[in-house]
This record gives sequence, C-alpha cells and structure tokens, in this order.
Amino acid sequence: MVYCGKPSKGCSNCRERKIRCDQREPGCGQCDKRQQECPGYRNLVDLMFRDESSHVIKKAKAKARRKGHLIAEPDSSPNSRRSRHSTTPDPPRKALSLVVPSPGTPSSPGTLSVWSQDESIMSPDSGSWPVTPAMALFYNLAPTCQERGTAYFFSRYVTMDETACHQKFDFVYDVWKPASSAPDQQVDSVLASMTAVGLMGLAIMTQSRDMMEAAQKSYGTALRLTNHALEDPVEAIKDSTMLSILILGVFEMMTENGPRTRTVKAFQEHVNGAAALAMMRGPAQFQTRAGNRMFAMLCQRVVISCIQRRMPMPEPLVQLWHEMAKLLDPRDPTGWMTALMFRILQIRHDISSGAMTDTQVIVDKLLAIEAEFETRTGQLPPEWQFRTFKLSRYHPAVLDGICHLYPSLWHATVWNGIRTARILILETILSLIYLESQQSYSPRLVSERYVDEFSKARRKLRRMVQSIIASVPQHLGLVNSADGSIESLTPLSPPISSVEVRATPSPPTSPSTRSDSVSTGPPEPSQPSGLTILDVTRARDPEDEAHRFMLLVSATSTVVWPLYIVGMSSACTDEGKAYVIERLRTLYMETGIRQADSIANLLDEHESSSEWLDGPLKPALMLPAMLKLEDFGVYMERDRPEFDALLA
Repeated sequence: MVYCGKPSKGCSNCRERKIRCDQREPGCGQCDKRQQECPGYRNLVDLMFRDESSHVIKKAKAKARRKGHLIAEPDSSPNSRRSRHSTTPDPPRKALSLVVPSPGTPSSPGTLSVWSQDESIMSPDSGSWPVTPAMALFYNLAPTCQERGTAYFFSRYVTMDETACHQKFDFVYDVWKPASSAPDQQVDSVLASMTAVGLMGLAIMTQSRDMMEAAQKSYGTALRLTNHALEDPVEAIKDSTMLSILILGVFEMMTENGPRTRTVKAFQEHVNGAAALAMMRGPAQFQTRAGNRMFAMLCQRVVISCIQRRMPMPEPLVQLWHEMAKLLDPRDPTGWMTALMFRILQIRHDISSGAMTDTQVIVDKLLAIEAEFETRTGQLPPEWQFRTFKLSRYHPAVLDGICHLYPSLWHATVWNGIRTARILILETILSLIYLESQQSYSPRLVSERYVDEFSKARRKLRRMVQSIIASVPQHLGLVNSADGSIESLTPLSPPISSVEVRATPSPPTSPSTRSDSVSTGPPEPSQPSGLTILDVTRARDPEDEAHRFMLLVSATSTVVWPLYIVGMSSACTDEGKAYVIERLRTLYMETGIRQADSIANLLDEHESSSEWLDGPLKPALMLPAMLKLEDFGVYMERDRPEFDALLA
C-alpha cells in the first residue's frame, strides 16, 4: 500500500479548513471561536487499517475492461491464436458447454506443434493460461481458507497412499503449477476446482456452514472459469481444461445437499461434458503421461455412469481406449480388464432394452466373458501374483485366519476389481439358470452342461468372495509386507506371526453343497438374492437407488466397493457378512469415511438367503436330459402335474 503521510490528529472541521487544531478538550479552540460544536478527534489506531474493497473492485473492473478490449482486437495472423502448448489439431469453432455438451464433429485439419517438457506445465505465469475473465476477479476467499482447501485436496487426492482413493490426481504438476504472487494471476480453473473440493471435504468433516458456503463459492468460480475456457476452441482441448472438469466431477460426487437424484444428474452431466471433450481432443491427448491418466480416469467415470443408466460405453470412447491401450504395458491387466467391462456393459444394455431376451444366449455370452476373465487371470506374470498366509492365532480383522499379501495396494485393488466383475457375472449366470429351472422345462438350459456350469459357477463365486475378504487386512494397513505378520491388538505386544500357505484354502462347505446330485425332494422356496449385472444398486425407489449409487461413487477408499459386493453376494456367509460390516465401520472410525458407515448400515439391513445356492437344482430341470424308459413310471408318479404340462 502506498504511504500517504502521517495522519492528522485534528478534528474534522479543522482538517476541512486546513488549519492547525489545538486539540483541546472537550473541544478545540478554533471551533469555540467560530461558535461551532467540535466533532472530536479520531482514534489513530483505527487509521492503521483501511477498507480498500471498493477501490480494488473499481481498479479490477477497469483492468478487465482494458484486457477485454485488447482480446477483442482481430489478429492479422491466422495462426496467432494457436497456443504454443497445444498438442492437438484445431477443433471446430464451436463452443462446448460443460453441462450440455454439443455433439462431437471431426476436427479441422491442422499441424501439430511440439512443446518441451517444461513448457507443458500450464501456469498463469507461463503465459499459457487464458486471460482471467472479470468474473474470477471477485474470487475473494481469505488466503487461509483457500490454503486449507488446497491442503486438504492435496492430502486426500494427490500425495496420499497409492490407493487410499480411486480418484488420484498425483499427475497434477504435469499439467499445472501454482501462480506467482501477481495479484491478477492468483485464480485459475484448476486452483478454484481444487479449493472447492478441499473445502467441501472439510465442510463435511467439520459440519461448518461457513466452510460449505466457501466451497460453493469456489465451485461457482471454477465452473465459470472452465466454461470460459470451453468457449475458446484452443483452450478447450488443453490438459488444464480436462483436469478442471475431472476435479469438478469429484465435487459433484461429494455434494450432499438436495435430492440424490439431482446429484446423480449433475454428476452425469459432468461426465457427459468430459466425454465430449475427450472426443474433441482425439488420440493426440495420449502423447503425455497426464493425458493418459486423465483419459483412464474419465473412462472409469463413464463406466460408472453407464452402470447407473444401463447404457453401453460410447463407441468413440471405446475406439479411443483401444488407441491408448496400444501404449500400455502388455503385462498390465487394466487394458483387457477394461475391454471386458465394455462387453459387460453392452450385454447389460441389450438385456435392459429388450434387444436380447433369449436366456440361453445371455448365459452363453456371460460364460464366454467369465472364461476369458479366468484365462487372463491365470496368465498374469509373477509380479502380479499374491501370497496366502495363515495366522498363528486369532485376530478379529482376519476372517478364518487367512490373509493375502500383494506386491502393492495397487495390485490388490486391480485384483479386487477383477473379482467384483466376476462376482456380478457369476451371480447373473447362477440366477438365470436357477430361475429357468424353476419356471420352465425348456431343453436349452436343462442339459448336463448347464448343470455342470451351475456347479462350477457356485464354487468360483465362493472363491471370489473369500479372496476379497482375505485382501482386506492389507487394504487396512495391518499386514507386514516383509513376512505377512499382522499387527497385534495391543500396542506393546509383538506382531502375530503367520505361515505362508502354498495352496489357497477352499471355503468351508456344508454337506449339502458338496454334492451336485439331483435332489429327490421339492425345490427350495427361496429366490436368488445376490446382485447381478442388472441391479448393481438395487433399491426400493429411484431416490434410494440414487443415494446408494452416490455412496459407492463418492467413497474415497478402494475397499468400500469390494466389501459392498461381498456383503450383498449370495455366497457370503453370516460370519462373512458380520466381518464385512465390522470392517466398514472400523474404516469409518479410523479414517472418517462416512460412506463406509452408511454402506455398513445398508448391509446390516439387507436380508439375503443362500438356500437356493446351497441346494441342488430342481429335479425337473434334468427330466428331458435324463429320462429313461425304466424311470418313466417313477417320474410319472412323482411329478405328474409337471409332466402333463410338459406333454401339453
């Protein structure tokens, strides 16, 4: 601030007349001579602070008008608008809305410019940022508030452990770096987005209304800045714009105000906008590490969105994914795993839309995907394999004393991603075969092949559930990566030792589940209760389903989704369900992830029955395949009504 000289101690009358004030009490002599009432003297301490808000706003408006005038001037060079940091061809000169994306059109031809690694980092100081619009100049959050927001964002989404959250932005410095102390360059869309997410997280943790208002204010600024960038075709395709949209999507996941159906809609709109932008960016976005990471994160969100809407993966994104997959390490399973997820989404859409109604066709397609999952998993290289340990004594965080040790938490997360997908496929196969056996004598699903597939799917389902449960101790940080030992319950006690098991133990089974023979009794009355690919977020009504969907999407721990799938599975025993609920509540108490507690309550209220899964199939299912002349009378007397219906 400019020094304006020592402030006068005189009264206001003397200062107006610009004469010396004798400062007598209770009034000065000059006012007494003029027979005026002396207004008194100022507190000089108050003069140390000035409210310059109106003055700063006036200067900011004037500066913004000047900059806007300079931008509006036409440039004689046709290539002058191209940023030296752009790695993609010029897109069509059509604005893209973040919330209502325009249909993608082919990019106009152009040459690719190449930039160095240093120049690729977008920053307001580097000249690569667009001129800050006037709307951002009113972003007047207190510096301490903004710092708390960004600090929370970096602690939860950038610098945390590798899989503490599936929304990890550890590549942020490849795209963006903080601005200098220049006052007019302190706000950009990335910074405002990070601040909004951080403040929202703090507001949820502290239940602070002021923090919530600051988060919403920062979100509004970030949204306007992002939309401003999207209006410029050159700025729209930069990594910084995509980064802002992805961070804003995290904010939508966290929002808890209003109906959840509205929150889901806002999340879907952000996903739509990001997907349209990715199509505009084209294959050139894969030239950088950050571009690859952001596209992979976007595909993950689009898959989640498609699950909620029962839609297939958009074909342009599928094609882009295959382009990026060419650059992936062939040993990395995420490439083929994502491709199989696309196929599952397509089958799910075909079933929901009525395009695929033949039960045998559906089962055969799902069996083919499951077989490919099993084959691919068996071909994983040694560095992706896990080890199995048996504890020497009881620990409540390790069910049945069996735990897995993976090379890293990232490996454990990918393994569980494969298992959860397989669980949904296996549950669907089992449900379809079982329901067909109860309602129909169709010869297509009564052959010994499908009975055998039912038995194999049942065994694999139990193995998937057991494996996810065995991975939980490492996810919660209890397993020593050196020897597989587990932290003791008491701080001063030594760790609980373990012995490596070379063959993975099979889940315990009851006598009725060990036999795959045909039962002679009546069919079990229970119905399939596990989640299938058609009802991942099964609920009573749309609002409840939206609430459940946002709980799963917004959870910042990668173990919440696998535990939800296990807790809802038909193969989950009562002991397993109790373990899942206890681990989710422990996760909430130790990390403050409220979604874990909500999912635990949801599982606690869920009633499931495994009688249909434990028992053999209905005998009538085997009738057309095994009917023999000598058994005709036996079947005739035992199942006379069903047999009459079959003959009819």
